[in-house]
Amino acid sequence: MSKTLNGAFVALALAGAAFAIAGPASADGVGVGVHVGDVGVGVGVGVGVGNVAFGYQDGYWDSGHRWHQWRNDEEMQNYRKAPGNKYYDWKHDRDSDEGWHS
Repeated sequence: MSKTLNGAFVALALAGAAFAIAGPASADGVGVGVHVGDVGVGVGVGVGVGNVAFGYQDGYWDSGHRWHQWRNDEEMQNYRKAPGNKYYDWKHDRDSDEGWHS
């Protein structure tokens, strides 16, 4: 039983490590967590909105000039709190350039 549990833990840990290294290259927030029984050890990965060019109340432009709506208020708040953000506290269509600053 112990060897089976240890083998399962190692397999999950390696899968989590591979995901952490490869990581998605998107602007969407992603979170993954793994916990094996009562071993007390887990693997977790979190990816934020690192591809945001300009953020607004109603969504954001990514660096490829594609518009996205925030998935939820928490995603928008996390970006607002991130150091070096380019967040504007109004809706993107307020300005004639639709919020894309060249």
